[in-house]
Amino acid sequence: MPSNSNNPGHSLSTNLRKSSLVTLALTMVMMVGLIVVCLGSLFVSGVPARSLTAPAVGAGIVLSLVLWLNLRARSQWLRALSHDAKLLAQMAGRRSGLHLRTELYTDELKPLSKLVQEERQKLLILGLTDPLCDVGNRRALEQWLRRLFERPDTKAPVSILLIDLDYFKDINDRYGHDIGDQVIRTFAEELKDRVRERDLIARMGGDEFCIVFPQTRLSVAMSLAGRLRTQLPSTMEVTEGVFHTLGWTGGLSVTDPFDMNYKQVLKRADRALLNAKHQGRNRTKIYELIATANEDKARASVLH
Repeated sequence: MPSNSNNPGHSLSTNLRKSSLVTLALTMVMMVGLIVVCLGSLFVSGVPARSLTAPAVGAGIVLSLVLWLNLRARSQWLRALSHDAKLLAQMAGRRSGLHLRTELYTDELKPLSKLVQEERQKLLILGLTDPLCDVGNRRALEQWLRRLFERPDTKAPVSILLIDLDYFKDINDRYGHDIGDQVIRTFAEELKDRVRERDLIARMGGDEFCIVFPQTRLSVAMSLAGRLRTQLPSTMEVTEGVFHTLGWTGGLSVTDPFDMNYKQVLKRADRALLNAKHQGRNRTKIYELIATANEDKARASVLH
């Protein structure tokens, strides 16, 4: 609660009371002085004292009546002003208390607001991250590709490599899904260790991965895919002392200046992947666009 010394309503009421008392005192002094002057004039002019008694009494009565009416009016006026002053004081006190409570609530909400922002950021990251492999998920992949297509330098080529683990279902059926998940995690770690820093890895789902090579021509992407073929392990320990052959099939494609959106290059990479599977797996195929006068033709070739 604010003190009376800092209360505007209390100060106003006190000042009004003092002003009213001073005014009343001055009025009384002036009226008494006026009566004395009048009686003195009559006395000096030689009017007998008895003759002055009636006028003095009448003047006294009139003076008393005037003073009483003045005092009553000022008392009512002062009470009204005092009431208004109290209302102002209450409003000022409530405003001060509300301001204090608002500051307290604001201070309490600051850490809560920060926590909400942190949780939103975590949810955003979780929504774009594959929980098993700690790489991007399909949603993240689509956002990456969409941004690459929306950049001013969209004409810079972007190469896409789709990877599918060969016969991964056999690992789940033979050793269980826990071992299958461990194989997926290990393969993802191997990929992260062997791609360039600017390359992006996403798990499409199941045993399928996608690597995005930004600003990379198809010839360079072919070389990068060939390096992965030689560097990634061909076997993996599934249980203690037990190793399983780990092969993978790839489909490679590159963006075209006439692509309307990122889905077209993904579709071409997927067709190259299917072509590689049909030809025996454990290999990488590319999907190239060769412009002719009438149509675009797809040519698949093996990467060496």
